[in-house]
Amino acid sequence: MTGSAIVLVGVSSVGKTSVSEQLQLALREPYLHVGLDHFFSMFPYEWRDHPRRPGPGFWVDETLDADGSPRARIYYGEAGARLLTGMRAAVNALLAAGNSVILDEMPVDDSIMPAWRRELRATSTFWVRLTASLPVLEERERARTKGQQLGNSRGHYDVLAGEEWDLVIDTDDLTPSDTAAQIVKALGIVG
Repeated sequence: MTGSAIVLVGVSSVGKTSVSEQLQLALREPYLHVGLDHFFSMFPYEWRDHPRRPGPGFWVDETLDADGSPRARIYYGEAGARLLTGMRAAVNALLAAGNSVILDEMPVDDSIMPAWRRELRATSTFWVRLTASLPVLEERERARTKGQQLGNSRGHYDVLAGEEWDLVIDTDDLTPSDTAAQIVKALGIVG
Protein backbone atom coordinates (compact mmCIF):
# COMPACT_ATOMS: atom_id res chain seq x y z
CA MET A 1 0.00 0.00 0.00
CA THR A 2 1.23 3.47 -0.88
CA GLY A 3 2.12 5.74 2.04
CA SER A 4 0.64 9.09 2.99
CA ALA A 5 2.32 12.49 2.76
CA ILE A 6 2.29 15.60 4.87
CA VAL A 7 3.84 18.38 2.80
CA LEU A 8 5.24 21.37 4.71
CA VAL A 9 6.00 24.32 2.44
CA GLY A 10 7.60 27.63 3.34
CA VAL A 11 10.67 29.80 3.08
CA SER A 12 13.90 29.28 4.96
CA SER A 13 13.67 29.70 8.75
CA VAL A 14 9.88 29.36 8.88
CA GLY A 15 10.34 26.18 10.94
CA LYS A 16 9.72 23.32 8.50
CA THR A 17 12.49 21.05 9.79
CA SER A 18 11.72 21.67 13.47
CA VAL A 19 8.00 21.14 12.87
CA SER A 20 8.79 17.94 10.96
CA GLU A 21 10.74 16.61 13.93
CA GLN A 22 7.86 17.46 16.29
CA LEU A 23 5.37 15.80 13.94
CA GLN A 24 7.45 12.63 13.97
CA LEU A 25 7.14 12.57 17.76
CA ALA A 26 3.39 13.27 17.71
CA LEU A 27 2.20 10.92 14.95
CA ARG A 28 1.17 7.38 15.83
CA GLU A 29 2.73 5.89 12.70
CA PRO A 30 6.33 6.41 11.59
CA TYR A 31 6.76 9.17 9.00
CA LEU A 32 10.08 9.64 7.21
CA HIS A 33 11.31 13.24 7.13
CA VAL A 34 12.55 14.15 3.65
CA GLY A 35 13.68 17.65 2.78
CA LEU A 36 15.42 19.68 0.16
CA ASP A 37 18.45 20.06 2.45
CA HIS A 38 18.91 16.27 2.47
CA PHE A 39 19.24 16.33 -1.31
CA PHE A 40 21.38 19.50 -1.50
CA SER A 41 23.92 17.78 0.72
CA MET A 42 24.31 14.94 -1.79
CA PHE A 43 26.17 17.27 -4.14
CA PRO A 44 29.87 17.97 -3.57
CA TYR A 45 30.26 21.40 -1.98
CA GLU A 46 31.37 23.03 -5.25
CA TRP A 47 28.10 21.95 -6.86
CA ARG A 48 25.90 23.17 -3.98
CA ASP A 49 27.36 26.67 -4.14
CA HIS A 50 29.07 26.63 -7.48
CA PRO A 51 32.04 29.05 -7.58
CA ARG A 52 31.60 29.89 -11.29
CA ARG A 53 28.03 31.13 -10.89
CA PRO A 54 26.12 30.16 -12.83
CA GLY A 55 27.01 26.52 -12.99
CA PRO A 56 25.44 23.13 -13.58
CA GLY A 57 24.51 22.51 -9.91
CA PHE A 58 23.19 25.11 -7.47
CA TRP A 59 24.49 28.56 -6.66
CA VAL A 60 23.48 31.42 -4.43
CA ASP A 61 23.18 34.94 -5.81
CA GLU A 62 23.95 37.27 -2.89
CA THR A 63 22.94 40.93 -3.11
CA LEU A 64 21.95 43.75 -0.79
CA ASP A 65 18.59 45.47 -0.88
CA ALA A 66 18.43 49.29 -0.93
CA ASP A 67 18.16 49.28 2.89
CA GLY A 68 21.33 47.17 3.19
CA SER A 69 19.52 43.92 4.04
CA PRO A 70 21.14 40.78 2.60
CA ARG A 71 19.20 38.88 -0.07
CA ALA A 72 20.25 35.38 -1.14
CA ARG A 73 18.49 33.61 -3.99
CA ILE A 74 19.19 30.00 -4.94
CA TYR A 75 19.41 29.15 -8.63
CA TYR A 76 20.22 25.90 -10.41
CA GLY A 77 21.53 24.54 -13.67
CA GLU A 78 21.01 21.23 -15.48
CA ALA A 79 22.49 19.03 -12.74
CA GLY A 80 20.43 20.87 -10.13
CA ALA A 81 17.26 20.34 -12.18
CA ARG A 82 18.08 16.61 -12.41
CA LEU A 83 18.55 16.49 -8.63
CA LEU A 84 15.13 18.12 -8.07
CA THR A 85 13.51 15.65 -10.49
CA GLY A 86 15.30 12.81 -8.71
CA MET A 87 14.09 14.09 -5.34
CA ARG A 88 10.47 13.83 -6.50
CA ALA A 89 11.12 10.33 -7.85
CA ALA A 90 12.84 9.28 -4.60
CA VAL A 91 9.94 10.53 -2.47
CA ASN A 92 7.51 8.67 -4.72
CA ALA A 93 9.62 5.50 -4.39
CA LEU A 94 9.47 5.80 -0.59
CA LEU A 95 5.69 6.23 -0.78
CA ALA A 96 5.29 3.32 -3.22
CA ALA A 97 7.18 1.08 -0.79
CA GLY A 98 4.56 1.84 1.85
CA ASN A 99 6.41 4.56 3.76
CA SER A 100 4.61 7.67 4.92
CA VAL A 101 6.54 10.89 4.44
CA ILE A 102 6.78 14.39 5.84
CA LEU A 103 8.08 16.47 2.94
CA ASP A 104 9.94 19.63 3.98
CA GLU A 105 9.99 21.89 0.90
CA MET A 106 11.30 25.38 0.31
CA PRO A 107 10.40 26.31 -3.27
CA VAL A 108 13.45 27.93 -4.82
CA ASP A 109 11.44 29.07 -7.83
CA ASP A 110 7.89 29.12 -9.17
CA SER A 111 8.19 25.70 -10.89
CA ILE A 112 8.72 23.64 -7.71
CA MET A 113 5.21 23.41 -6.25
CA PRO A 114 3.39 22.77 -9.55
CA ALA A 115 5.82 19.87 -10.13
CA TRP A 116 5.10 18.40 -6.67
CA ARG A 117 1.34 18.78 -7.11
CA ARG A 118 1.52 17.12 -10.52
CA GLU A 119 3.88 14.26 -9.60
CA LEU A 120 3.39 13.35 -5.91
CA ARG A 121 1.82 9.86 -5.63
CA ALA A 122 0.67 9.41 -2.04
CA THR A 123 -2.45 7.59 -0.84
CA SER A 124 -3.40 10.88 0.80
CA THR A 125 -1.62 14.21 0.85
CA PHE A 126 -2.08 16.97 3.42
CA TRP A 127 -0.70 20.27 2.10
CA VAL A 128 0.49 22.72 4.78
CA ARG A 129 1.76 26.23 4.11
CA LEU A 130 3.92 27.63 6.92
CA THR A 131 4.28 31.41 6.95
CA ALA A 132 5.91 34.07 9.08
CA SER A 133 6.62 37.76 8.81
CA LEU A 134 9.92 38.76 7.23
CA PRO A 135 11.28 40.35 10.46
CA VAL A 136 10.63 37.11 12.38
CA LEU A 137 12.17 35.00 9.60
CA GLU A 138 15.29 37.16 9.53
CA GLU A 139 15.63 37.02 13.31
CA ARG A 140 15.41 33.21 13.17
CA GLU A 141 17.87 33.17 10.28
CA ARG A 142 20.45 35.10 12.30
CA ALA A 143 20.01 32.68 15.22
CA ARG A 144 20.50 29.53 13.11
CA THR A 145 23.56 27.44 13.79
CA LYS A 146 23.01 24.93 10.98
CA GLY A 147 22.43 25.82 7.35
CA GLN A 148 22.66 29.55 7.93
CA GLN A 149 22.47 31.66 4.77
CA LEU A 150 21.67 35.24 5.66
CA GLY A 151 19.15 36.68 3.22
CA ASN A 152 17.72 33.30 2.18
CA SER A 153 14.28 34.09 3.61
CA ARG A 154 14.20 37.52 1.96
CA GLY A 155 15.46 36.07 -1.32
CA HIS A 156 12.65 33.53 -1.57
CA TYR A 157 9.86 35.39 0.22
CA ASP A 158 8.15 36.20 -3.08
CA VAL A 159 8.39 32.72 -4.65
CA LEU A 160 4.92 31.53 -5.57
CA ALA A 161 3.97 28.42 -3.64
CA GLY A 162 0.36 28.21 -4.85
CA GLU A 163 -2.97 28.95 -3.26
CA GLU A 164 -4.58 25.59 -2.50
CA TRP A 165 -3.73 24.44 1.03
CA ASP A 166 -5.38 22.13 3.51
CA LEU A 167 -3.93 24.28 6.28
CA VAL A 168 -2.04 27.58 6.52
CA ILE A 169 -0.23 28.39 9.76
CA ASP A 170 1.45 31.66 10.68
CA THR A 171 4.40 30.56 12.84
CA ASP A 172 5.37 34.04 14.09
CA ASP A 173 4.31 33.34 17.68
CA LEU A 174 4.26 29.52 17.69
CA THR A 175 6.82 26.97 18.79
CA PRO A 176 7.48 24.03 16.48
CA SER A 177 5.58 21.85 18.97
CA ASP A 178 2.55 24.19 18.86
CA THR A 179 2.64 24.20 15.06
CA ALA A 180 2.86 20.40 14.92
CA ALA A 181 -0.08 20.16 17.34
CA GLN A 182 -2.19 22.31 15.00
CA ILE A 183 -1.33 20.01 12.09
CA VAL A 184 -2.13 16.87 14.08
CA LYS A 185 -5.45 18.39 15.15
CA ALA A 186 -6.31 19.34 11.56
CA LEU A 187 -5.51 15.77 10.49
CA GLY A 188 -8.01 14.53 13.07
CA ILE A 189 -5.47 12.40 14.86
CA VAL A 190 -6.06 11.84 18.54
CA GLY A 191 -3.09 10.85 20.74
